[in-house]
Amino acid sequence: MTNQETDANTGRGGSLIDTLWKHDQVGSTASLELVNGRFLQPTGFPDIGPCIYRDKDGRRWCLVESEQSMANRLEAVCMKEPGVWTDDLKGLPVIAVLGPKDELLTTNLCEPHRCASSYVLDGTINGGRTMKKLFEEKLGLTQSGDSWPLDRRAELESLVFALDPGALLHGFQFVQWKFVGLRQTRLVHGRLEAELADEPEVHYGMVKWDAIEPESTREERANKGQSIAVKSRIVPKKIVAWFEIDLLGLKALALDDTKKKFLLGLALWKVGAFLGNKPAFDPRSRQTLPSLRLRADCYLRCKSISWEGNSETGQVSAGDLMQALPGDPPDFAELLSDALPSETDASGGTNSGSAGRCARENTTPQPEQGQGGTNSGSAGRCAQLYKGPLVKVRYEPKKKKE
Repeated sequence: MTNQETDANTGRGGSLIDTLWKHDQVGSTASLELVNGRFLQPTGFPDIGPCIYRDKDGRRWCLVESEQSMANRLEAVCMKEPGVWTDDLKGLPVIAVLGPKDELLTTNLCEPHRCASSYVLDGTINGGRTMKKLFEEKLGLTQSGDSWPLDRRAELESLVFALDPGALLHGFQFVQWKFVGLRQTRLVHGRLEAELADEPEVHYGMVKWDAIEPESTREERANKGQSIAVKSRIVPKKIVAWFEIDLLGLKALALDDTKKKFLLGLALWKVGAFLGNKPAFDPRSRQTLPSLRLRADCYLRCKSISWEGNSETGQVSAGDLMQALPGDPPDFAELLSDALPSETDASGGTNSGSAGRCARENTTPQPEQGQGGTNSGSAGRCAQLYKGPLVKVRYEPKKKKE
C-alpha cells in the first residue's frame, strides 16, 4: 500500500476528492481523547445500559455513539439556528414548513426522514397542491403509489438532489406510498467506540433533596420530591471514531460527476466539521453546542485522522476534510426552479409560485404595507429564515384530541 501525503490535500475542492474518487469506498479513523477527567459517559439504552463487547482479539470495547446517533450528529454540525444550513453551506436548499400564522414548524434538515417527512410532503405549495402530489407527478407514481415504473429511479434521485441533496448521503425512505423502493440507503456511516481499561467500571450516585414537598416525587410534569439515582461511567484506554463513505453507491447515483463529487465533498466536510469541534445545532433543544461535547462527562477532542481506500492510505486534518468541499457548488436555485411547478396568473402569463419565488428571492426583504404599518412579504419572510435557496410549504397541524 502506498501512503498519500497530506501536502496535496489542501485547497478547496482540490486533490483530496480526486484521490478518493478512485476508490470504491473510503474508511477513516480518528483518534480522540477526553478534554478533562479520566472517565466518560457512554450512550445508554433502556433496560440494557451501554453496549459492551469483546473483539476477535479479546479486547473489551464500549459503544460511545451508535451509527444512528452519529448520523444525527453529522447532520447537526451542518445546521445553525433555526434549522437551516450553516454559513459554509448556505448555497444549499432548505425546505421550510410554515404554520397557519407563518410560524416556522420545522425544516427538512430537522426532520429524521429529511424531505421524506410527512410534514414536508403533506405541506402545500403552489395553488394548494401538496408536495406529495408533486412527487407523484414527477416520479410517475400510480394506483395510490402502489406502482412505480422501473425506469424512473433517475427522476427520484434528481428531484431529491434539487430539493434536499443531503438526504442522498443521510438516507431516506418514503413511507407515504405503498411501493417500498422509494428509498436511499445511507452513504456515510460512522460510530464512536472506546477500548476499555482493565477495570473500567465507575459507579456513583446522586440525590435530589426537596424540603418543601418531598412526598410529591411522582407528580406528573413536575420536578418535585426526592429521588436517588445511580450513575455509571467507563474508563477508556483509547477512543476511536470510524467513518465510511460508500463511494460505489455514490457513483451509482443518476447524477453527473460534478454533482457526485459535490456530494463527496459534502460528506468529507461533515466528518471534518464534526471532528473539528464545530458548532452543532440540536433541533430538539434549540441549542447550539460544540460537536464533540456529546453529553455530560463526554467532551472530546480529535488528535489525528487517517483514511484508507482500495490501495492507499493517508493522513489528513479536520481542516483538510472541510476544505475538500468544492467552492463552486451546483446552482440549486436553478435546479429548484426546474423542479418546482409554475402557476398561471390571472393575465394568462406564468409566474413561479411561492416556492419558486423563495428559491430566488434571497436578498434584502422588501416591506409590504399593511393596516398596522409595514410587514415583510413572502420574499421578506424567506430572507429572514435563510439567505440561500428556500422552498416554503404550508402545513396546518391537526388539533389535539381532548
